[in-house]
Amino acid sequence: MKPSAGVVPHPIGFAEPVFGNSVIGQMARSVGDAALMLDALSGPDPRDPQSVVLPGRFLDATANPDPAGLRIAYSRRLGLDAPVDPEVAACVERAVHRLADAGAIVEEADPVWPAGAGESGLMPLQFAGLAALYGERYRATPDLFDPDIGQQIDTGLRTSGAEVARALHLREEAYRALAALFARYDLLVCPTTPVTAWPFDRLGPATIDGRPVTPRGHAVFTPLFNHCYAPACSVPCGVTEGGGLPVGLQIAGPRLSDAAVLRLAAAVEATCGYALPFP
Repeated sequence: MKPSAGVVPHPIGFAEPVFGNSVIGQMARSVGDAALMLDALSGPDPRDPQSVVLPGRFLDATANPDPAGLRIAYSRRLGLDAPVDPEVAACVERAVHRLADAGAIVEEADPVWPAGAGESGLMPLQFAGLAALYGERYRATPDLFDPDIGQQIDTGLRTSGAEVARALHLREEAYRALAALFARYDLLVCPTTPVTAWPFDRLGPATIDGRPVTPRGHAVFTPLFNHCYAPACSVPCGVTEGGGLPVGLQIAGPRLSDAAVLRLAAAVEATCGYALPFP
């Protein structure tokens, strides 16, 4: 899970390169454990300018995993021109049908993002942030850096202030675009990744559904929620028939709707049958 910006105080202990874009999240083997961990981590801290306090306990939100009445936007590609592996798409769709059968009000709907809101338009924030933190060290000792990170730093050293400002304005537009969707729906669901696991000796898949993709083509559906400060949670929703590889359903909501996101995640866990023990 990635909580809403400010729910878990950050940055404390290490520098955050992406202008408030990173979050401290939880990994757990069940939705209940993820909620319990968020109860332990969350709370106000004066060192984080985005720090907020949410009432109640997150664990309580998972006690009644009933999706009945929730207005859910089902987005197959998150409003992006991105390929999705057919087995992943089928697995996600089966999970969405189960939620509808359990009483959720499900409609197909996409966020209408501003032009350029994909990776290319927003990545200057990461490039410039990494260059600001580590550029001098990279210039002095480039061999100490992971090649992928080094390439990002090198790009950041050549990124102008105007490019960073454009990306910051674009992020604000993206935030408003997602907020417009949540004026009509409580939550959004989409694939977590458009492809299942690839061989460990590669940075990412070379193709998805027969289309060439960049090394970060597998991450196309996750970063926008960071940029919009929104909570998002990936929960197992099934396995592929061909290779038995797990597929994740991503649940997102408006900022500070973390409890509602966890409630629906618990419902997916219950309706899909992938609570512990995972097969």
